[in-house]
Parts: sequence; C-alpha cells; structure tokens
Amino acid sequence: MKRLLCLLSTSLVLPLGAQETTEKNETPAGHSYHGEVFNEGPRQAAVLIPGTGEVHLEVTTKSEEARKFFAQGVGQLHGYWFFEAERSFRQAAKLDPEAAMFYWGMAMANFKNDTRGKNFIDEAVERKAQASEREKLWIDGLAAYFKDPKTDAKKRLRDYVRSLEKILEKYPDEVEAEAFLLHQVFYNSGKDLPVSSHYAMNLLAEKILARYPRHPANHFQIHLWDGTDPSKALKAAANCGPAAPGIAHMWHMPGHTYSKLQRYTDAVWQQEASARVDHAHMIRYHIVPDQIHNFAH
Repeated sequence: MKRLLCLLSTSLVLPLGAQETTEKNETPAGHSYHGEVFNEGPRQAAVLIPGTGEVHLEVTTKSEEARKFFAQGVGQLHGYWFFEAERSFRQAAKLDPEAAMFYWGMAMANFKNDTRGKNFIDEAVERKAQASEREKLWIDGLAAYFKDPKTDAKKRLRDYVRSLEKILEKYPDEVEAEAFLLHQVFYNSGKDLPVSSHYAMNLLAEKILARYPRHPANHFQIHLWDGTDPSKALKAAANCGPAAPGIAHMWHMPGHTYSKLQRYTDAVWQQEASARVDHAHMIRYHIVPDQIHNFAH
C-alpha cells in the first residue's frame, strides 16, 4: 500500500513540475528559439545536394561548410526552389550565426512575403558591420525594398532593380548581380513594368553565359523570351537542366520553350525529367509534395 501511495503521489507531482517548467520557458512548444520569423519555413536540417548550379557570390564567413550551403542556396534561388533555399541559408546560419549574407539569403527566399522578408533582412542589417563593402550593397538594396511594404509597389520594384545596377557599377564582374538583375527585370514585367528592351536584356544574358555556359541564368533567358519569341531561348533550353540537374524546375522550364515551338516530344521529355528529380528528392530526403513548388507547377 505504501508503495502504491508513493507512486500515486509521484504521478501527481510530475505534471505540476512539468507545468512549472513550461511556465518558466518563454518559448512556447513548437516555436523556434531563434525568434518568431523562424517559426515558419523548413525545420528539418539541410544537406548538401549535388547539382544545384554553378554560382559565384563571395560571402564572408568563418565556416567553409557554411559557404557551401550559401552557394547551394543561391543556386536554389535561381532555380525557384525557394523553400529549400531558405533551408540552405538557415543551415549556413546555424554554422556561422553572425554572417550577415546568410540572412540576406533567407530574405531573398521570401521575396514575395513582405513580413518574413523584412524580418530576415533586419537580421542581416544587424550583422552588417562584419560584412564586406560588396555584401553591404546586396544587403542595403534588399533592406530598402522591404523597408516599407506600403510604399508604391512599382516604385519598390524599380528601386530594387536600381540597387542591383549599383552593385554592377562598383563591381562590374559580379556575375550574380547580373543574373539577379536579368531575373528582376522580367519578373517586374509581370507586375505591370514591361521589359523596355528584350534585346538589351538578352545581351546581359549572353554576357553571363559566355563566361559560364552552365550558369543557372539559362533559366532566366528562357523566361525572357517565353512570351515573345521562344526560338531565341533554344540554346538556353538545351542547357537549363544540365546547368542545375538537382533542381527539378530547371528541367521543367525548357518545356515552356519546346511546347510553344510545337516540339511536344521534347517538352514531354523535360517534364518527365523534372518529375523524376522531384520524386527522387522527396524519397531521399523525406520531403512531402506541398513543400515543393515545382511538383504541382
């Protein structure tokens, strides 16, 4: 009987103790210890994935492993794999929490989410003192974009394009600024800011691809001509998937070009390749379909 009473009393005490611990813990269960902005997005740790693209963006960090995750995240941004890009940047920040550009990357992965994007870029600004002058231009441009979401949307987009141009004015060799500029100009065209010259933007694409034929910017050249003259993107369509074979969307995009040119067999091949890459990724890393933009797309 004494033993039973002892067990019962212990069972009553434990929940009270657990409750007391919960009350003392300022972070609710299921929330991130790193702040509210981290409550959403990926929770599973990132891994280095083969074939996310050849990118060239310097980053100040004390961790070589973090540098690899950062490069992976930039490649994933170019491939519209935003959820996984955020995961890569978060992994980089775990390895080196004070590297400002890792938070810039998280903000870029949330370019269409003003709240999360601003919170992430604020984290980058807080750490900007340790960044290089080149990195500060990247951070300042994105911080200005997210500063006041209530500002006229077209002005924000135009100003962001200008911030990328400023990087190139000071660092004309910054190929990733060229790539993001190319992307931003055609992205803005979907926001009632038409491309003023497809030929001028195509010269920029050709400049990038002359240096790095397998750069993920092949993806952006396809988008540039998708609504006007897809035949001008045939070379990019051939190179897009091989440029980042680990990203399914990079196999999907050439299907746009081939379909519009009535090369349906080629288009089907691209979509099958895209699906195979998505399926392999989901199986290998235990990812569910709703976390992959390309799967439904």
